[in-house]
This record gives sequence, C-alpha cells and structure tokens, in this order.
Amino acid sequence: MGYTEGSSEVADTRTENRLAWLTAGGLGLVALLLAAVLGVLLAVRDDRPSAGLSAREQAAVDAASREMINLQTFRVAHFDADFARARIGLTGDLLKAFDPKKAALREGLVQSKQDTSASVSQAAFEQSKGNTAVVLMTMDNYRVDGKGKRTLFNSGRFEVTVTNVGGTWLASNITSVGLM
Repeated sequence: MGYTEGSSEVADTRTENRLAWLTAGGLGLVALLLAAVLGVLLAVRDDRPSAGLSAREQAAVDAASREMINLQTFRVAHFDADFARARIGLTGDLLKAFDPKKAALREGLVQSKQDTSASVSQAAFEQSKGNTAVVLMTMDNYRVDGKGKRTLFNSGRFEVTVTNVGGTWLASNITSVGLM
C-alpha cells in the first residue's frame, strides 16, 4: 500500500507541474496578445497629424475672431472710427452688404444710448481650400451702458469664411450656425 500511495503523490506532483506550465503558457500568450495590440495602437496613433495649427491656419483663426469682434463692437462717441475698423476687415459681398447699414446702425446706437461690444469665447479652424479658410466660433454680445457696465444680450455660434487678399485675411462670409 505504501507503494501505491507514493505513486499517487508522484502523479499529483506531475499534474501540478503541468497545470503550472499551462497557466504560465496561457499568461505568456495573453502578454503577447496585449503587446501586439499595443503595437498596433501605437502604429495607428503615429499616423495622425499634429494637433497644432500651422501659422497660416492660426492667422486665419485670429483674423476671423478679430473681425467678428470688430463687427459687433461699436461706441456711439467713436462710431465712424469703429465702423471703419470693422469695414477694413471685410471683402467681397460681405463688404458690399455692410456699407449700406452704416446709417441704421448709428441710429440704433443713438436711440438705445448704449454701446455694443463682443468677445469670442471659442474659435476653431475647420478647413481651408486655396485662398479661403473656414473658422467656427462661439461669441458673446454685450450692451454697454454709460457707466461702462456690460450686460450680455446674445450668444451665438458662427461659421466665418476668410479670404486671403494680398497676404491679409479678410472676412468674406458669415453664417450663423445656432444660438447657445
């Protein structure tokens, strides 16, 4: 009987060794699979372009933001200068549509006895093609009373097309893409 018991112990040891080797082999396969997946993910990630904008793209975003602020910021006391500042950043049909609005815009400011101002809270480069670029932005519009107190009266999202004219980005189209 003693011999039978010893045989059983040897068989149990062999089974435990096989089980340990199978477990180690299984874990090794899992590690290899994880390494392969990580390698694929890193290879795919390296194919993506840089998140930063080129100097040209950033210039388009800056010009669109500046012009949208200029188009929404007018002071009664300095109306002609503010109108000229807004006008100089426009081109094409947008410029043609803006010029005839001067008198009505001035009259609205005089009647309300308030200035207007604006700020861009978000701006993002969308695309460019040739000498045009499209910028998306979110902006806030304010009324400013005689004491300088700003009151938010409107927020909106816009798609602004800018055109490079002689090395200067000018707004050529503005589309409202929704209110906030």
